[in-house]
Amino acid sequence: MFVALAAQARGLSVALFEPHAGTANNFAISGGLFPAAGSRFQRAAGIDDSPQAWLDDLRKFAPDMVNERIAQSVAEALPLASDFLIDVCAAPFRFLPDMVAPGHSRRRFHSIEPASGAAMHGWFRQAVRAKPGIAWFEALPQVHRQSRGFAIDGGSAVLEVDQLVLAGGGFGANAQMVERFIPGMAGALNNGSVTNDGSVMALGLQWGAQLWGMDGYQGQGHTNPGGATRLGMAIPSLGGILVNRQGQRFVAEDIGPSTLAPWVLSQPGGMALEVFDAAIEAQLGNHWAYQQALAAGQVMSADSVPELAAQAGLDAQALAQTLDQVAAFASGQRDPLGRRAFARSLCAPFKASWVTGALSHTQGGLLTDAQGRVLQEGGQAMAGVFAAGGCAAGLSGRGADGYLPGNGLAQAFGLGWRVAQALG
Repeated sequence: MFVALAAQARGLSVALFEPHAGTANNFAISGGLFPAAGSRFQRAAGIDDSPQAWLDDLRKFAPDMVNERIAQSVAEALPLASDFLIDVCAAPFRFLPDMVAPGHSRRRFHSIEPASGAAMHGWFRQAVRAKPGIAWFEALPQVHRQSRGFAIDGGSAVLEVDQLVLAGGGFGANAQMVERFIPGMAGALNNGSVTNDGSVMALGLQWGAQLWGMDGYQGQGHTNPGGATRLGMAIPSLGGILVNRQGQRFVAEDIGPSTLAPWVLSQPGGMALEVFDAAIEAQLGNHWAYQQALAAGQVMSADSVPELAAQAGLDAQALAQTLDQVAAFASGQRDPLGRRAFARSLCAPFKASWVTGALSHTQGGLLTDAQGRVLQEGGQAMAGVFAAGGCAAGLSGRGADGYLPGNGLAQAFGLGWRVAQALG
């Protein structure tokens, strides 16, 4: 939808096919956060940031994993995409000064307030449908590549187009592809969209496209059992911890939500208890994911450690010892697990929620150049075929470790901006 808006603004006629309009895609399920490093909103808030600073963070967070074909181009496009959405489309986007994320040296996330992928997706849908130059089709099209351009059969009509943008989801809901490319997550809970079946990726493959980063994925270590809700990524940065069924910490919680997922899955029962307090909860009013979990009854409250232990079914003495250790770490004592900082000592009233590890979305996909042109096996650009979003190769790959928070929408908006400028 972003590519459609940006292309229409350039005077191009756009046909957008959305066969799963009635099903929430990964954009709608997401937290709706994108890191427009160097935006004017950041400057107004006194934050010194730049595309290069974001790129430096990405390379530090995911050494030797970065998709350098697109990284610089995406980094420099993000503030341009942000300005376009606000100035041209009147999007109700804001800088979120309270959003802290592992791996980011600065606060740089932007979204609708309160931050919500569902709300942002809804705004995009309304904006696209209001544009006279964008034809919207809720149909599964049959696409035929011709000697020149493409024929798209949408059921009610056949369109002849010069250029095609592939912008579907990844393959997280395709069990066979997950088992093939990410065997360590085979059988794991998929809390991404069921529409991520790899079908759009397959369309490019039948035309000889290359793949890249197929073992890369975004894990989500803060997912509530069942996958309907999650806590979001901010609680550890505010001082929260995770304990296993023995009431003991098992990981440096600030490693990031994606890397955290396999750690949580490795614990007894594949679950952990995320423990924080009311002072931390008070800072989560603008965090849509947490508010959804709270409304769903996934968060327990307790006025003492024994009460919290009883609710969670943990040993009270072990949990109390863990919280005493956290207090010492918050006062400067070194954490043997390697956590870099504890924002606070946790104190009553306590909050907690059971979480598990899940597969949110895949990072691998059709390899593109810096303008989003799909590359063939020989390395040459495929005539008239572009890709962005979940079906395109992401910003960094190799397991869960390479996913810097915000990478998904960063690629979708940044690479999507480049595609829209290259069309025509």
